[in-house]
Amino acid sequence: MWRMWLLPFIVISTLYILTFVFAVFWFFPAQSTYIPQISKYTSLLFLPHGVRILSAWLLGWRSIILIAPSALYTHWLILGWAGFSPLGIMGAMCGVVCAALTFGFLAKVGMDFHLKPDANVHWTDVMLVGVIASIFNNVGLGLAFGHNAATMSGFFIGDITGLFACLLILMLAFRLLRSRNRT
Repeated sequence: MWRMWLLPFIVISTLYILTFVFAVFWFFPAQSTYIPQISKYTSLLFLPHGVRILSAWLLGWRSIILIAPSALYTHWLILGWAGFSPLGIMGAMCGVVCAALTFGFLAKVGMDFHLKPDANVHWTDVMLVGVIASIFNNVGLGLAFGHNAATMSGFFIGDITGLFACLLILMLAFRLLRSRNRT
């Protein structure tokens, strides 16, 4: 129970909430200072997308259950209780579900990038899944909330740069760990 659910829940929830707070309450205000014409909903560096994709890569369908409480909590941080309409909940969960759904869909068509002991997945494979998941997410959000093309483009850019930044941070951390283990 601890290794299968509780530890991943604690780690994923902490990372999701921290990256969300960074993106929305720190990066977004800084971005708005320099690029005020960007939509008030769009962060051009949305790190939570990286957490969603990496969680779905590592944990598959379990990632939906593990991220859902954090996604709903961060949704509440932004919109309060007014955001908990059926449409609001659907919007909050869209990105969470799209990440796992994209991995599952690609596996069905012969491109299984899930983490497995015998498989060697390249970071570009994870980026590809992130791009496709972001497209699905944006279509869902666009249909649910009627976002215009500029807002959806901003969401897409934020998702991709957020995932790339997460992957870059992980690669640098693993490189640092490997270099420390050699000494």
